Amino acid sequence: MIIFHLVLEMLPFLKPLKNCSIAHMNKIFKYFVFPLLVIACSEGDVIENNISEVNGTLENCANLNENTFVFYKIDPQINQAISLAFTSTTFDLDTVPEGLSTTITLNGTSNTIIYRRFDTAIDGATYFCASVPPSGINVTQELISSNGNAVITYVINTDTATETVYDRIITLTNVTFEGPGVAIRQELLEFGSDEITIAK
Repeated sequence: MIIFHLVLEMLPFLKPLKNCSIAHMNKIFKYFVFPLLVIACSEGDVIENNISEVNGTLENCANLNENTFVFYKIDPQINQAISLAFTSTTFDLDTVPEGLSTTITLNGTSNTIIYRRFDTAIDGATYFCASVPPSGINVTQELISSNGNAVITYVINTDTATETVYDRIITLTNVTFEGPGVAIRQELLEFGSDEITIAK
């Protein structure tokens, strides 16, 4: 009953129920208050965790004829992946920008972050980089960004007389992921990082 009274304090419009009998309070908690708490705490939590906990190596590919680029991570443990696809006439996988940073504005069409869960294991190079994706792979869950930014920054890892190695870090900011009946906001999400070597 302590929990019930705490709930009454949190929800002022229920305070008149303090005078109810213990039996009535038990019924109210069981059939009204507890289900509300469960719904409020559980809605969207599982999906959000999936997005932020995709464990895998950051890979990439490009179609230079169309100025399109893809960075992706695959978590083979639970057959899920997250990918950043965008179009740019100035970005290059093998160079470092002068300002050591590039921002991709996500628009839900040509520049997107997509989270997907599959019914089977996938090969990233075949699925994300081939002109025709493989058949027989079903997407069981999909969330697509509708806005936000992907910030690509470059930090010097090692510097020698012959080459400089940079850590290329992709961070997502203010991204809204949308799916059927679902909208999830991510203010800050570390997408992943890889290395790029620039010869001198």
